[in-house]
Amino acid sequence: MDKKKHLRILSEKEIFSGRPEWRNPGGSKYFAMYSSVFGGVVTDPALMVVPLDDHMVHRGDGIFEAFKCVNGCIYNLDAHLARLERSAQLISLMLPFDLPTIKQIIVETVAIAGKKDCMVRVFVSRGLGGFDCAPGECHKSNLYVVVVEAWDCPEYFYTKGVSAITSKIPIKPSFFARVKSCNYLPNALVDMEAEENGVDFAITLDEEGNLAEGATENVAVVTKEKVFMYPEFDRILKGTSLLRGVELARELIKIGILKGISQQNIPQKKAYESSEMLIFSTGPDVVPVVSYDGRPIGSGKPGPVFRKLLELFQRDVKENKNILTPVF
Repeated sequence: MDKKKHLRILSEKEIFSGRPEWRNPGGSKYFAMYSSVFGGVVTDPALMVVPLDDHMVHRGDGIFEAFKCVNGCIYNLDAHLARLERSAQLISLMLPFDLPTIKQIIVETVAIAGKKDCMVRVFVSRGLGGFDCAPGECHKSNLYVVVVEAWDCPEYFYTKGVSAITSKIPIKPSFFARVKSCNYLPNALVDMEAEENGVDFAITLDEEGNLAEGATENVAVVTKEKVFMYPEFDRILKGTSLLRGVELARELIKIGILKGISQQNIPQKKAYESSEMLIFSTGPDVVPVVSYDGRPIGSGKPGPVFRKLLELFQRDVKENKNILTPVF
């Protein structure tokens, strides 16, 4: 082994001054970050850092939420904060602040970012303390709020529809499926599987062959009998977009596009035979699956339930003052 030292000892100035090259990837898309570790907000992407000994980093011991701000208002924020609180309770993680304070920090961070249209990611970590696995070495939890560029949904998602396959990645055990934790390795592998197979999404199944969820998406079907059907929540994350979609779908019953709504196990065969298959997610709200495992769904084109739900979502995002949190 070469005993000559080749590694340099870097100074703070070398890492953080000017425009460091290491921060080029993604840097222009990051607008503001609040950190309870530092007690404030930074707008320089090079300063948006998390200590390596935070257990969220090296153990995945933390929880998060992601939501959007549209035209200066955060959409469905209270639902996301309620889920954040539930996730914290499930893993015995004490939130660093009460929910009204966290909400205020989010609003102020978005205001500092100065972007009326953006995505917001909120992380709560077990905290700093060392590199052991035991949470006991963490003295207090930390809050991080990051404001990033709004997700730009490809136009064909809405006009032509998307393709999906069945994932081979095992579904999460029930307890972990219900926690929106920072340990997203299974989810990342599902996303990777979709990319490697040249499709837009991959969907996991439970051990009995029922539809579960995508990497970061919920899924539902519309049967030929016009029943909107979505999976039980015992093995999947309770998606805020899906729940909003269920509420909006009730309007479709009133106008005769749907005849009913049912939450139950959905065998893969029923998905193949459905008239429509829908994916729900924070970014696009709802998109139609027109091809699943190479088989056309319904007519192979976006259907009437999708088109009406998208219309209702777009109105909901912009006009529903009951679930909009003004920032600007």
